Amino acid sequence: MRERQTQERPPEAARGAARPAAVELAGVTKRFEDFVAVDDLTLSIYEGEFFSLLGPSGCGKTTTLRMIAGFEDPTEGELRVAGRPMRGVPPYRRPVNTVFQSYALFPHLDVFENIAFGLRRAKVPKDEIRRRVSEACALVQLTGFERRKPARLSGGQQQRVALARALVNRPKVLLLDEPLGALDLKLRKEMQIELKNLQHELGITFVYVTHDQEEALTMSDRIAVMKDGKVQQLDTPANLYELPANRFVAGFIGQTNTFSGEVESVRGERVTLRTAGGLELEAFAPAGREVVKGSEAHVAVRPEKVRFGEAGDNAFAGEVRDVVYLGSSTQYVVELKGGERLVVYRQNAREAADSGAGDEVWVAWDAANCLVLGE
Repeated sequence: MRERQTQERPPEAARGAARPAAVELAGVTKRFEDFVAVDDLTLSIYEGEFFSLLGPSGCGKTTTLRMIAGFEDPTEGELRVAGRPMRGVPPYRRPVNTVFQSYALFPHLDVFENIAFGLRRAKVPKDEIRRRVSEACALVQLTGFERRKPARLSGGQQQRVALARALVNRPKVLLLDEPLGALDLKLRKEMQIELKNLQHELGITFVYVTHDQEEALTMSDRIAVMKDGKVQQLDTPANLYELPANRFVAGFIGQTNTFSGEVESVRGERVTLRTAGGLELEAFAPAGREVVKGSEAHVAVRPEKVRFGEAGDNAFAGEVRDVVYLGSSTQYVVELKGGERLVVYRQNAREAADSGAGDEVWVAWDAANCLVLGE
């Protein structure tokens, strides 16, 4: 079986128009002695794009960001920002600014002076400093807070100061290293919306590092999913979720049910697979993802695509083993007759859940929602 191609495509945000690259990495590798943190990475990040590097700890996403920022040099390959080669260019001479998770605010300086710090180092005239800091404060909704010290600000307000300090220098690219990680869930969700709106308003390229799948899906135009220093798939949020390239992406982006088995037949894009437990599954193989009769294959179906009942290309009897109330939905774990377990999401209505642990049920889903995965 040949893996679906994961070459990058122009983002949906471009609305069909090609845009120049703000950041380009060509064959970039970063080694720390015998450890390869980033392995032969090639990608382009477009001007005005909200681009996320997503993956588990140790996948190379933060190292990639640090190379763009100039805090690390590539061992091999070429890195360009705004069309200029960056090898040997120190961080303070690059047209980028970085916002860290810790915010790195100066505790002895007030909001105004924190934001003005880079401008003063660049010897910008005092009148222009006042004007630009005022504009930055208005942009992040901190007008009136200019004389407060960081200790008197909430976490969300401190994050806005860090953003304003980065934006006031008018970078070509803003690098964000898990900037919302220290916030509580409610504030983090609010700041996700604010960040996305701010990026749209400014039109600046954002390169965002996160391990939070929902955060990346919410904000990004495109996402590069990384593992072991390599990009597993570079795509839009919708394509990553609906058409994951392989088992890693399918399992990392949201919840999914995966089955493995032998391919019994292939009819165009329609594939029949039999699992070790004896389930006969009808699945869909996207164009470019070839499947050979008699080979082993892996398929995935999202929990929300599964229904209770017998109507569907794949319908199986099972027993409810667990029920978890999640607020807007309820999660069911159903054990099928062959021993495989299936997670099912059901949106909550006014009526109480009508299936409980120990109940015999039928579950079903369509072949179009059962995707053949690459390796």
